[in-house]
Order: sequence, then structure tokens, then C-alpha cells
Amino acid sequence: MPSISYTQHKRKNMFSMFAPYLTLEAHIEAFQTTKRGLTDKVITDPTLNKAAHDFINAQTVFAKMLAKNFTDLAKYSVDSYATKLFPQPKAEGTI
Repeated sequence: MPSISYTQHKRKNMFSMFAPYLTLEAHIEAFQTTKRGLTDKVITDPTLNKAAHDFINAQTVFAKMLAKNFTDLAKYSVDSYATKLFPQPKAEGTI
């Protein structure tokens, strides 16, 4: 079992208290599933329905990519700010 630091342990447990349906990815999936359901009811031609589903799948991939980029950028910004605001002492022997 790989060892993790106390900070990693606390961060992991901090985010596990949120329900999985509160994530950006879950919201995107819920919205796209609704669009797929409406598409099935409105578009009865199988060829057009498949094209609509392919388009919705492409939108889903794009939306998840944007959400991940936003999350990564926000995390980097907060971590950078926190590092400057609360500098940690360096361990002996490190540069």
C-alpha cells in the first residue's frame, strides 16, 4: 500500500464528504442524459437520432474537458496563492 502524506490524506477525506452528484461531471452527465431523452422522443428517424446522439456525445466530451480545465486552473491558482500567503519552511538539505 503506497504511503500518502497527512496533507494528501486530509485533502482526500475533505472531498469525500461531498456527494458524488455534486460534481461538475455529474451535472454535465445529467444535462446531456436529459438531452438524449428528449432527442429520442422528438427525432423518430433512426439515422437522424443517431446523428443527434453523436453530436450530444461530442458536446459531452467537450464540456467535460472544459470543466476539467477550469477545475485544474482554479486548483493551481488557489494552491499558488496559498503557497505565497502561507510559505512552508524548507526541510534541511533541500534547495
